[in-house]
Amino acid sequence: MPKSILRKSIPGILETLTLCFALPLHADSVDDYVRSELARQRIPGAAIAVTRGGKVVKAAGYGYANLEHQVPVKPETVFQSGSISKQLAATVAMLLVEDGNIVLDEPVKKYLPDAPQAWNGITVRHLLTHTSGMPEYEWGKDFDMRKDYTDDERLRIVYGMKLEFAPGSRWNYSDTGYMVLGILLSRAGGEFYGDILRRRVFEPLGMKTAGIISEEDIVPNRASGYRLVKDEIKNQKFVSPSNYRTADGSLCWSVLDMAKWADAARTRALLKPDSWREMTTAVRLTSGKTYPYGFGWLIDEWNGKHVLGHGGFGSGFTAQLSRRLGDDELAVAVLCNRFGIRLGKVARDIMAIYEPELALNEKPIEDKEPGTTARVRDFIARAAAGKLVESDLPFLKSGFRQKQVHDFAELLAPLGELKSLALLERRELGDDVERRYLGQFEKATANVRIQFTADQKVSDFSVQPR
Repeated sequence: MPKSILRKSIPGILETLTLCFALPLHADSVDDYVRSELARQRIPGAAIAVTRGGKVVKAAGYGYANLEHQVPVKPETVFQSGSISKQLAATVAMLLVEDGNIVLDEPVKKYLPDAPQAWNGITVRHLLTHTSGMPEYEWGKDFDMRKDYTDDERLRIVYGMKLEFAPGSRWNYSDTGYMVLGILLSRAGGEFYGDILRRRVFEPLGMKTAGIISEEDIVPNRASGYRLVKDEIKNQKFVSPSNYRTADGSLCWSVLDMAKWADAARTRALLKPDSWREMTTAVRLTSGKTYPYGFGWLIDEWNGKHVLGHGGFGSGFTAQLSRRLGDDELAVAVLCNRFGIRLGKVARDIMAIYEPELALNEKPIEDKEPGTTARVRDFIARAAAGKLVESDLPFLKSGFRQKQVHDFAELLAPLGELKSLALLERRELGDDVERRYLGQFEKATANVRIQFTADQKVSDFSVQPR
């Protein structure tokens, strides 16, 4: 549950290099919008690629890839991908399924025989769909992002963690599941999963900048990563090299290679049709309800249009890939070098410049559950005062919860008192219900999103000031 951050403008980062291939009518609107987002969200640099029917219609760089040397971003600039790499790991998984090396519905223990008894019910499919019940390893007391680990050491740490729910019963985003998946793929495939990815995905698709992150290698056009600390841009934190080899978020690439990947997904390249169907089908929970996530792809509908996508962030970077499906598929890839930015809306806003019918709905709908909205108002008030307790955030580990309580208070307090809360959207996500509001605070307007379980517990919460 990443926090949203108040933004102010940075002077001097808006220099732009733009390469436009077509649709000049939209070019200035997109450029103006992205420049404004860089200033508003305090993003040092960003690159975008827009494709229509597989053809690049716009690729551009904005701001700086490196602030210290004032190196401008260009379409060839290489950024870290964050969790978008999960859909590439899922592709390796399906290649190995087609090879007969793994079976989706077989237990993970078949491939990792030392796994604990509690994992008897976890299958490869559960890892791919975030339904394994595994807690986040990064928030475990025994894990240190600054330390190098072997695969066996990582597994020992995860084996000691208690599952948060019965496998298949809930959807809860889990980097741990994909970290374990990467190790499983390497062992089942007989070589490091990143080498399989390079040989069987990147090279056939001509993705020349894409690869596993390496601090040792010379990577032309590599961007530096940044974060915001007490209203000041800082370099990214140190992460040990071994943590850049896990399948939950270990890739770097340019938006031009992201466009090639989007086209491969559009044409269903590399894999059999049944494999692509598996990857892009919503997971079915044990309750019988579905959650809109496949294998590394979020499955959505924007005003009646079918959309697939995924975001990612980490180590000073944020990324987003969104695809409106159809014969003339529209896809937008966005990469930036600042941690914690919500690029999902940025990608959607860019898509809406080309297709206005994709714009996010900002008109209030009828609120048929005013009692729930009253609970949300109380939740926001306590979050702003730093008074959230364990029972308010039951699906977060204690270390993460303590940080989030502080972050929510830091975010909400400057907005002032909440004046009004208008319901914009209500939708079912598996057994949960998500409610999206427009919050009018004393000093600002913000998007508020909250998710409730069937027994009315808060399973997710975010606030994004406009």
